[in-house]
Amino acid sequence: MSDIHEILSAIGKSSETTYSPSDDTFLMIDVLSKIPLHGKAVLDLGAGSGILGLFCAKMGARVTVADISDSALEEVRTAARRLNLTIEVVKSDVFSNITARFDLVLFNPPYLPSGEVKDPTVDGGSNGRRLVDPFLDELPRYLSDNGVALLLVSSLNNPGAIIDVHRGLSINVAASRKLFFEELQVLLCKLRNLSS
Repeated sequence: MSDIHEILSAIGKSSETTYSPSDDTFLMIDVLSKIPLHGKAVLDLGAGSGILGLFCAKMGARVTVADISDSALEEVRTAARRLNLTIEVVKSDVFSNITARFDLVLFNPPYLPSGEVKDPTVDGGSNGRRLVDPFLDELPRYLSDNGVALLLVSSLNNPGAIIDVHRGLSINVAASRKLFFEELQVLLCKLRNLSS
């Protein structure tokens, strides 16, 4: 995909404190590439390198990129300038500084259980869901009427339990990829009362 190569080139080498694109990122892009994005209001939450938001902007979406890291946000701004893309950049701890509603919310959170990893870009707390559960609790306030969210989780997070706990949302597996010690899943989340 030439768009991805162009975006990766614009991002360059991420700083040590910014999550670099990896298998989980590219699984999310596989799902995004099948969604009509032109004209959609998109929020890339916890954006890291910003590759997901930049990809959506390249496809014609109106994109807001949010992250808690100033250095990550500056790297996204720089990449957007290199790509001649217009995006809104917001410093936010999950939804703390987000006020709008979106057609599409993207979240690839730190999801590895903290007993295994101490890197804040991937450390998801004791069960890997330190940010996943609060995200899903707050999500309905930030989705437009027909909005959806894509959430990256791992088999290490017990996705079945995530789905069971958050019954106010309709959650389905949109894509998965087996790796050597886990299976990555992209969960498609929408408001239950709007689901078919």
